Amino acid sequence: MTDVAADAELLDRVRRMWELGDPPPEHLADRVLFALELEDLDTEFELLRLTERSDALAGARGSTSDATHITFAGTELTMMLAVAAANGDTRRIDGWIAPATTARVVAHTVAGQRETSSDQTGRFVLEDVPAGMLRLVLHPEPTGDGTGDHATMPFVAPTVEI
Repeated sequence: MTDVAADAELLDRVRRMWELGDPPPEHLADRVLFALELEDLDTEFELLRLTERSDALAGARGSTSDATHITFAGTELTMMLAVAAANGDTRRIDGWIAPATTARVVAHTVAGQRETSSDQTGRFVLEDVPAGMLRLVLHPEPTGDGTGDHATMPFVAPTVEI
């Protein structure tokens, strides 16, 4: 057996050992590829940061809603989401952008993309979004007030599980 063949056999045995003893999480490859799609944006963008995530309150102060509230913030804007279970494995997302602005909102999921627009108050709704990984990209409409390129630069929220 050549050294190359022996090395390949040894590496194959090590791989099988780890697959049995500590297998990778289910759908890991899909999650990695989904996260890498961010690099497909060929334009400058501002990456928002996750600042808060809270599930429905429990106990006496709890509500009857089972919505999850998620907040993202950047230097130019803040986005708050209320994510509620809808039909089966889908979610309804009610979102608000502050300061209020009209924007094209693109939801990236493993199942594909969905689009909607925010109104003048910054509110938007996405219905029947598949449960799982979600990344939102906001494309603000030009303001026409001469505030510069940042007014139309996309804002990208980090991937979250919904």
